[in-house]
Amino acid sequence: MRIDLVVVYLITFLAFLDTHSLAPLMAPYARYLGAPVHLIGWIVAIYSVANLLGNLGSGLWTDWAGRKLPIVVGLVVAGTVLLVYPTLRAPHALLLARALHGLGSALVTPAALAYLGDAALSTSRGRAMAFYGVAYGVSGLIGPPLAGWLQDQGGYAAVFIGLSARMFGAALVAGGKIRSRPVSSPEYSDAPIAWRALLRPRLSVSFVAAFCWMFMMGTLLVFLPLIGEEQGFTKAQVGMLFGSFALVAGLVQISPLGRISDRWGRMPLIALGLALITIALLGLSVSPGWGAMMGAMGLYGLGFGFLFPAKSALLMDETTPESRGKASGVFMGMLSLGIIAGSGMAGAMERWHQAAGLHPFQTAALVVLTGLLWTGWVGLSPRRKPEASR
Repeated sequence: MRIDLVVVYLITFLAFLDTHSLAPLMAPYARYLGAPVHLIGWIVAIYSVANLLGNLGSGLWTDWAGRKLPIVVGLVVAGTVLLVYPTLRAPHALLLARALHGLGSALVTPAALAYLGDAALSTSRGRAMAFYGVAYGVSGLIGPPLAGWLQDQGGYAAVFIGLSARMFGAALVAGGKIRSRPVSSPEYSDAPIAWRALLRPRLSVSFVAAFCWMFMMGTLLVFLPLIGEEQGFTKAQVGMLFGSFALVAGLVQISPLGRISDRWGRMPLIALGLALITIALLGLSVSPGWGAMMGAMGLYGLGFGFLFPAKSALLMDETTPESRGKASGVFMGMLSLGIIAGSGMAGAMERWHQAAGLHPFQTAALVVLTGLLWTGWVGLSPRRKPEASR
């Protein structure tokens, strides 16, 4: 594997490690600074909101300036904000810092995804995206416990400074090893066509699948720990539920199954992944105990292992180098929008559960099922001739 691709996978891992490590710490840190409950909610949410908005703009910049510059700048911004966190003394300052952190991170992930799409051959994009999914999954598996250990050893500052050092180190490596490949210029005459290309139905399948997956992930992050507490699970048992998903997903993606969409096509694997996730959610809603929930989360990991490489590879198949950065920005934006919607609708889901007996996981299953139906409809429709060679 080329060294620049290894670096991009490492950057992807570190970018998501940053996100996953801080997710369980920011609410307690905001409370430590004296933030009231309503402001804590905003401090937690503002990162995703800024990330959502930043993804759209960073995708445009990625297509104009190339992939390298946004990656390096984003890593430097994230590393700088992480250094600022321990110096803050007011919760409103933390709110501003979280917004800047979200914008910095938004520069990195679309550019890294577009870089991999540029580098991978059309016959091996499933494999390339499987490794991308593994980088994401491993970061989620080790990020929270690593942050917890660092906090126990040295407090919040140890977590922030440790992550910052990794970001600056990654920026130095990226500056030296990632190739500079500007793919367009301000004079590029077909830019409007590149934007219209994002409306193609096949490309929309990738966006819809991304939203559906993160909607259900947001629902899980809110309700799975709460349901675990109601059933008397320990925190370790709840952690193992999430760990079983990450473990199965990682094993699937790193095995030959992770690149099966290169042979079978993207649409069948996206449909299979969404179907398995729907079944897993329905299983979670009726699981009588921890063992059954472990099985359902393992099934979710299997579905994710098929879904993620296929939907990411489809994104690359359906874009040209001139539109790939923008498409990657929209893709990442849909991930952010999905988790905002999935977690933000927790109150409504709870009311529906009390009023109509509709379990929150069943609500999430309906959203994922909608994505499955859209995938089937587009997959069975006549395919348009591509607008440009890729």
